[in-house]
Amino acid sequence: MSGETAPHLRPTSAPAPSEGGRANDRRQAILEAVRLNGAASVAELAARFDVTYQTIRRDLRTLETQGLLQKGFGGAFASPGVAHHTHDERHANQVAVKRQLVAALDAFIVPGATIFVGLGTTFDSLHEIMMRHPGVLIATPNLEVAHSCALKTDATVYVYGGYVRNKDSSVLTLADDNRQRFKFDLAIIGASAIDRQGTVQEFDPLEVALVRSILPQARQVILVAHDEKFERRAPHVVTQMADVDVLITNGEPAGRFDDPATLENLKIIAIG
Repeated sequence: MSGETAPHLRPTSAPAPSEGGRANDRRQAILEAVRLNGAASVAELAARFDVTYQTIRRDLRTLETQGLLQKGFGGAFASPGVAHHTHDERHANQVAVKRQLVAALDAFIVPGATIFVGLGTTFDSLHEIMMRHPGVLIATPNLEVAHSCALKTDATVYVYGGYVRNKDSSVLTLADDNRQRFKFDLAIIGASAIDRQGTVQEFDPLEVALVRSILPQARQVILVAHDEKFERRAPHVVTQMADVDVLITNGEPAGRFDDPATLENLKIIAIG
């Protein structure tokens, strides 16, 4: 018939992705959003992918069943035992600043001190100052700190037992009586996030329990946090700024909190 294209010559469009394929792509994108931000709400995800709340909740249930995230009220968080960022990713971030922050700890360490050191790549260079302080005992769940201080200093190193977090150097410790075996001169901790209300937070609940049990056993609590940690949010509360004795950071922290009194009675060491 004139004017009609033969059927085998008619242009064809690419087949639309199947519903299963769309769901898989969406779930991978949800995991990436949670990984980057620590949490994501159902409302945010539904708007982003232009699907119903019910669809997002179904996606979150599937991902939680697979152990890839933790479903919460109205959203999802990074799954316990899964690093928010891998050790190598975090180690490469603000290396020079972290080294300066750790160097400021030197003034607080005395020979023979008993010290708790928390998790985080901020403390990867701690051995550089511990070399100058003989007779120190370090108790830590941080494998990088334990390894470098054991090999490069004369410190006695105690490592809390538990599971090693995937793609990280963190021990997710198991609750036992060993948590109460030390009285610490210093508890040196980091944070994943510090919100404007002065709440110190972490993404992984398994990381929080040990620190909470340690802080009452410490004569002095030092929080080391670079400026990217402020005004961020994470789901699990570690402590409040009111329970911290010393804050070591870069920049000016005063404007980071809604209530100026948050930093009262707190010694602040600002580098840079």
